[in-house]
Amino acid sequence: QNWSDSEIDLLVRGGVTPLESRGGAVSAVRGITTRTTTGGAADSTWRELTTILIVDDVIPQLRDALRSKFARTKNTAQTRSAIRSQVIVELENKRSAEIIDDFSDVTVQASAEDASVCEVTFSFAVAHGLNQIYLTAHITV
Repeated sequence: QNWSDSEIDLLVRGGVTPLESRGGAVSAVRGITTRTTTGGAADSTWRELTTILIVDDVIPQLRDALRSKFARTKNTAQTRSAIRSQVIVELENKRSAEIIDDFSDVTVQASAEDASVCEVTFSFAVAHGLNQIYLTAHITV
């Protein structure tokens, strides 16, 4: 079945991934998760499948990069500075690849509870997919 734009929007708001068949191949019109609420309130934050996939890409890949570069190092100011620089490099790569839109607030500090632990915090904005393009034409004849 081919869906109208309003039917697709209704399905998506309900947490349904609409499928359609074109040329004998079935494909998802838009990848949606079933999560539509948080704490009982309507919440579309995690509705898009691409949002989940991006978070599932960024965090483990960053963790792997840090693990491979900083295994068996000391928790010193110099090492923490290098870790911060590496986090920025990795996030810049994600931004260049248009996986994230932006990042900020990269901080690295030694844990107050455990001297062998380094705490890295940062923020990033997921790059949203382009799902629809609405055309408005002003035609003069």
